[in-house]
Amino acid sequence: MPWEIDYALLTFSQLKKSLYYLSSDVKITIDSVLNLSSNIIDWDKSELPKEYFIEKYNTYSLLLDRVYIHNKKIYEGDKLYGHLDLQRDCIGEEFTHYMNICPDLYFSETALTTLIQTVPVIKKNFEDFPHYIIVPEIFKMWDDTWQEIVGEEYKHIPNEHWHTADVFDIRASKKHQERLSIIDNKDRVGLRVVKKFLKWTGWFDLCSKDLYEKIIIPPSDWKGYGPWDLFSMNVVAELFNNHKFKFLEFVVTEKIGKYSTGPLNNKKGPHTGHWIQPSIKKFLHIKENNSKEDQRQRMGKDGDPLKQMKYSDNSIIKKRIKQLQKDKKLWKSISTEQN
Repeated sequence: MPWEIDYALLTFSQLKKSLYYLSSDVKITIDSVLNLSSNIIDWDKSELPKEYFIEKYNTYSLLLDRVYIHNKKIYEGDKLYGHLDLQRDCIGEEFTHYMNICPDLYFSETALTTLIQTVPVIKKNFEDFPHYIIVPEIFKMWDDTWQEIVGEEYKHIPNEHWHTADVFDIRASKKHQERLSIIDNKDRVGLRVVKKFLKWTGWFDLCSKDLYEKIIIPPSDWKGYGPWDLFSMNVVAELFNNHKFKFLEFVVTEKIGKYSTGPLNNKKGPHTGHWIQPSIKKFLHIKENNSKEDQRQRMGKDGDPLKQMKYSDNSIIKKRIKQLQKDKKLWKSISTEQN
């Protein structure tokens, strides 16, 4: 979004640094979009013009354009547009894995390499599980459902203090030197398997190809911004718990965190997104009822996707499972359940 434009500089800088740790045989394509949709913003009433954001986006993109395959796009239409639309556009036969990177996310310059180097370890040691997701560790979050992926050094922190995470402290973690040693030793990675409660953030996760392309596909009528991460977790959990899904979740010892928490958060209490964004938002005329939450409530033909996910025989989770079962060949490849 335009008010997130300065996150692009932070993200692109970290991706540029990441390049120096990647093996030369790894090929990465990055898709990014500057979303200037007039469905959300009235540009005629805004004090900052589109050109301001376009100039910044094109300049920041130079960090990636010369070293990665960078498919950059500027959306200036009048339709609702968001990450769900971008995710659909990114599918390609040539790709072996997929990642989503949130725009306000801190990750170290070694994080991308750590996730990628974990792939051959998984294929060698867990060959019976072709579907997987690899996630980094996180700071303490607001309830215990996150515990499986919380870093060991943060588990003593009370849940209600989740918003105090400081990415600069995370950067200085005692695990940093261990991460660098992992990069130097490609045969060893800090890795564990989630055993109790499947959970991931949707911030910086690496998905196996078929999991992303064929299994955790959100409903086709979802547009703009929607809870893809929650949908994907529910679909996988249903398959894993009740249909013997050949899937595992792995956690690496890298740490990620939100820039929008910690010392630069200028709004008291458990909130995020209040440091870079307000200084830009006050110069934009954002149309009423166009927050991400408002968009989600009117998404698709059936409205609020969170309500659609409530557990029932008619939930979108159950519907997705039934769709998968209809494809006999696909179902045989993902489940050990007997017909």
